[in-house]
This record gives sequence, structure tokens and C-alpha cells, in this order.
Amino acid sequence: MMQPGFGASLPRNAGPERENAILNAIERGDMAPVSWAPVRNEAAGHKITLLVSSDALRIRTADGPLRVSVTARTMQRIADMLGCVLPTVRICDLIWEQAAVKITPCIYPANDLMATTARMIEYDAAVSQKVAGRSGLVENVGKNWCISNRLLGQEGMAANYGFYASEPRYRSGTNGLGPYHLWQPLGTRHSMDYVDYSQTIRLVSRTCYVDGEKRDLVDILTDPTLAALVSDDGPLKLVRLPGVEVTDPIDRYPVADVDAVV
Repeated sequence: MMQPGFGASLPRNAGPERENAILNAIERGDMAPVSWAPVRNEAAGHKITLLVSSDALRIRTADGPLRVSVTARTMQRIADMLGCVLPTVRICDLIWEQAAVKITPCIYPANDLMATTARMIEYDAAVSQKVAGRSGLVENVGKNWCISNRLLGQEGMAANYGFYASEPRYRSGTNGLGPYHLWQPLGTRHSMDYVDYSQTIRLVSRTCYVDGEKRDLVDILTDPTLAALVSDDGPLKLVRLPGVEVTDPIDRYPVADVDAVV
């Protein structure tokens, strides 16, 4: 059931009430259908096909689907619910490399409006205007909440990354030595309960193929050899944000299947 005026029904400002409203909308079945896109890589003599959402997660409304911004804590809960993991920096870079539609970031002033619902709705409209109805894997639809070994020993903190562009001096990669420039290098200064308009939801399915075999991405992230396919920081020592209670998966949405898009 589409939610009439869902954005308008949300609290004016960020906080637990807005996060819960977004979670409840997903649980009710109000998430817009996800178009899954394959993202491929080769490393260490192996090949992987990942499955990622072609756009940011959106909630269905009578006015059209709305990209929502969430905290890292909520992002982790949504990933649990939908059989997904948070992306690594390497996965984010692969998405940028292989995106069919690359838009310039929609950046607003850093002020006390950054986390308001009005700014979230304004941001969604600005992104849609740049995408202009084009289909395929889209990037710069928002910054990413990531999983990273940098979070070890930083309880309560989150890692964000993204907004690729040619102008910034910051470079891509966990160590900041990668080939791309971006406004948000890997940062761990925000708490898991921080949010602003730019922190949208990129889904990365746990379902993947490695050398033609269906695998669980969680196992690949921690494998001493195969982690090179999806990590530029070695095998991950954590595969979800520490301190976030595990949320049970829901079966309301189709499970991502690589076979369906390859």
C-alpha cells in the first residue's frame, strides 16, 4: 500500500521517531521494488559477481518513490532485514567504476537543516532531476555507510564514504591512494546515530557468485584469499556494525538472485 504524503508525515527533524517510521514502512511492504544490478571484479585469480541495488532504497508514496536518509544504525538493521551487508570501500569504488549513470553529487550547505526531513525530500528531488529517468546502475545517489576494519576499537562510531567528483583533493580507497577523487574519503568521525540528507541506502546483497558458485558475501569478506575481491583492506574482522542488535530478516520482498540479472 502506497503511503500518501509519507515524507510529510515524518517528523520535521531527524531522530528515533523518523528512523522507526522508515523501518516500519519497510516492514509493512512499502519499499519500492528494487532493481538489482551486477557488479563484477577479478582478484587473486578469482572472479566475483555482486548484486547491488541500482539506486538508493526508496519508500513508495502517492507522489512517487522517495529516497530516504538514515543513520548507520538503521542502515545495519535494514541490511539485516533484507539479506544484505553494508558495502566496503572497495565495493563502493566498483559501483562507481561500473555505474551506467554517473551524476554529480547534490551538495547542500553544512548547517542545521542538513538532517531535516524537508532537506531529505529536497535532496531526493534533486537527485531524481539529475538521473532524469535513466535506467541502470546509478552512482552518487548519496554517501555510503560502510563496513571497515577502521571501526575496530571504535564502539558506537560509523564509517561513511562517497560523493565522487573530479574537483576534490581527497582520493578513493581505504588508504586514500586510489584512482578516483571524492568529497567524502573514508571517515569514522560520525556516531552510528548521525544522519544528514546525503546518507542514503545502497543495498548490497549477501548473495553473490564466486567463480560461478553461489556464495554468501559474508564468507567472502572474511576469507584470507577471496576478500581481495571486495576489500582493499584485507579480510574484514567485522562484517556488521558492532553494538547493533541483529534484526530478523523479513520475507516480504524477493531475495536478490544473481541468476535473475546476469
